[in-house]
Amino acid sequence: YGGAGPVHTYGYTEGLGFEDVIVPAWAAGFSAFGCAAADFEYRYDKSLDINIDTDAHEADKAAQAEMLQAAWDELTERVLEEFERNGYAADKVALQPGFRMQYRGQLNDLEIESPIGSAGNADDWDRLVDTFNDTYGRVYAASARSPELGYSVTGAIMRGTVPIPKPKIPEEELQDAAPPREARIGTRQFYRKGRWVEARLYQMEALLPGNQIVGPAIIESDATTFVVPDGFETWLDEHRLFHLKEL
Repeated sequence: YGGAGPVHTYGYTEGLGFEDVIVPAWAAGFSAFGCAAADFEYRYDKSLDINIDTDAHEADKAAQAEMLQAAWDELTERVLEEFERNGYAADKVALQPGFRMQYRGQLNDLEIESPIGSAGNADDWDRLVDTFNDTYGRVYAASARSPELGYSVTGAIMRGTVPIPKPKIPEEELQDAAPPREARIGTRQFYRKGRWVEARLYQMEALLPGNQIVGPAIIESDATTFVVPDGFETWLDEHRLFHLKEL
């Protein structure tokens, strides 16, 4: 994203074997687009110190679940208050609880999105622990799990979200692979790997969905410059998104 993004994209993706690299024609406004497309959200966190052994009794598990739920209830009130100040009623807000957990004695915890909306009994606690164990195995390795150490909940999280209308992305009919003649505006040199390269020069706005361009080429626009060097090609899809591929 950003006006300079398309200039450098090939350089930081070259040789890494990406399946696809997408470059918006409107890269200069991509950050703003992300802000405009993001849902309205508030999040509150609270530090906790809940410790329990892996073989704890059912009553102990239930007590820990209730302690976490009490923190969620507190955070929920704060989240809903924020939305109310901004004119959103509680029934418009989707709530998602979360927590931070680690094996006891370890330094780093993991942020986990809760698989349940509320916690209050031993079965609920076990579901939270199972989700943590699954996540830990994916982040690190299944063999690195250490349930024998017991568990520590270091924090409670509550996120509230209200969806907002999304910007409409255009969809145009695909045309021929060959760019129209009026899109070609000359040639230009650029420096790459110790030598000057003669590149075909195109006007971005004159290209049509479906057009394909093999480098070396430079695609110019008022707010950005898209460099397609030798060894790369690009094509413009129906949403006016460029796809950059290493040959």
